[in-house]
Amino acid sequence: MQKTIQYTDLLVDTETHRTMQSGKAVMLTDTEYRLLVYLLRHQGVVCRRDDIIDGVWGERFFYDTGTLDVHLSSLRHKLGWTKEGPVRTIRGVGFILPHETPSTGVVKIDAFLRELLMCHEDVLRKKDIRCYLRLTPFVYEVLVDEAILRQIFSAVFSLFLQYAPEGARWEFSSQLTIREYTLTLTSTGSCPDFAEMQAARQQAAFLGIPIRMGNKSTTEGSIMGVELTIPMENTES
Repeated sequence: MQKTIQYTDLLVDTETHRTMQSGKAVMLTDTEYRLLVYLLRHQGVVCRRDDIIDGVWGERFFYDTGTLDVHLSSLRHKLGWTKEGPVRTIRGVGFILPHETPSTGVVKIDAFLRELLMCHEDVLRKKDIRCYLRLTPFVYEVLVDEAILRQIFSAVFSLFLQYAPEGARWEFSSQLTIREYTLTLTSTGSCPDFAEMQAARQQAAFLGIPIRMGNKSTTEGSIMGVELTIPMENTES
């Protein structure tokens, strides 16, 4: 396990338990330190409240719902972080510390998609919608603006959830070439009308990522498909 963890201007030494920010020592309590290390080691993953409690305090710790919030608030204050970031609240689920994003706009695609699915977990479970991630092995980073990707996926996924019947299926698959990464999304039982499909397509085109969208009726029901082509930054694990 790595002895030091670096994140933006933070440097944490896991042997001495020292935390440095911009070259200056930050005095953390033992609990604040363990909470920080837990979040740093789970970058890009939506961490459920119960999992954080188990990881920081232990499974046998009896706590009230405000314990985690109090310590996280204190940690944010000492590091100069705010509720807007970098640690973000996923309402009803927990928290996420996004991967440190270089200026090139590199996004961790697998973690990004898992976060998206977890954000809609309640709706997916209620409708018994089955989701599958079938991504090309060893593809971890793509060169794209994360905010733009979020807007596109949010618009497309909202269409699917709006029209998907109970027991529907939502599948992510991908293909890698030397120059680009193609992400294909298909759903069954979802067939928005042409006007809504056009609106989503135009929004995606305006945001700057090549996208193809369509729907069709088959003997097994309606199918909606979306294809995004994203330039590659790094194809090695």
